[in-house]
Amino acid sequence: MHSSRTLRRRWIATLPVVVVAVAVVAACSGDAPKLPELSTDSHTLAWTAWKTSRATWLITPGRPLSYSGLHWLRQGANTIGGDSSNAVRLPGRNVPKTLGALIREGPNVRFEPAAGVAATIDSQPAVAGHLRADVDSGGASRVEVGSAGFRIMRRVDSVGVRTWDADRSTADAAAKTILPLTYYPLDPSWRVAGTLMRLSKPDTLAVPTSAGIPEVHIVVGQVKATVGGKPVMLIAFTGNGPTDLYFTFSDETSGDETYGFRFLHAAVDTLTNVVALDFNFAYNPDCAFSGFTTCPLPPTENRIPVRIPAGEKIVQHVDGDTTHVARANALTAKVKAGVPAGAKASVKP
Repeated sequence: MHSSRTLRRRWIATLPVVVVAVAVVAACSGDAPKLPELSTDSHTLAWTAWKTSRATWLITPGRPLSYSGLHWLRQGANTIGGDSSNAVRLPGRNVPKTLGALIREGPNVRFEPAAGVAATIDSQPAVAGHLRADVDSGGASRVEVGSAGFRIMRRVDSVGVRTWDADRSTADAAAKTILPLTYYPLDPSWRVAGTLMRLSKPDTLAVPTSAGIPEVHIVVGQVKATVGGKPVMLIAFTGNGPTDLYFTFSDETSGDETYGFRFLHAAVDTLTNVVALDFNFAYNPDCAFSGFTTCPLPPTENRIPVRIPAGEKIVQHVDGDTTHVARANALTAKVKAGVPAGAKASVKP
């Protein structure tokens, strides 16, 4: 998710020895952290709105249900288009046989559209030029033609193209692929207070993923909390801004009632370092919906040894394709076995 210039190729199991606390709990009182009061009505309204946004997200073009491929680029020219003879096939309606070429130059990619194609880049007529990757400032350039689209992904030393077809993610198409998302009942007891124990300096690390291609995340520290009666020290990644933390975790429901692992965002008070871990908002990773993904696996510290019957349940597929079951089982086994320390990047040419 971030630049790999300062990457250290080591796994985050080494973090506990370097974590440094920079704040004490509850403004130096020595008491356990406490969260602000939240009324049942406010909690319910926020949770309901979040579930609605998840349903909308599912049928948005460019999201996992619409994914049609994941291709890793070689250095130099890689043709792209609707025909299978291209290095990158772009399935979809009204997609030309050859859309153009993606020129990989080190970590960067230049798009050279074929003459006369009606493609757009960020809603503007496509012209030859550099494409932003998903880790770049401003996010990935969005290239679209017909019902298809693609964007560039950068994962440490690997550079790829994720393609999608908007026709796959309509409400009707989604209904033929998965059942509506299901959730455990809202339970305020799974809104847990924790304390962020910050690193003296955020660390940039390569995290193993479901696809076997490491991706870079920034670790800000660990969150000390008691979850289901068990003390934990969860590795915290940077989220969507200074007051947001991001976690990938598993628990005793994983691989059965829930997917092999789930994601969670949590608000942190930057003055007290108190963190609101609300597991009612835990959600499935992209790889629960599509195999054309790279989902960060949870570190050993984030394998929580209790049942957490809160948040999003496992995705139920109805398309008759059993490959997602095999993929989910393999990922669950990998998470339970643990990711070896010092996992190296899988470098693509």
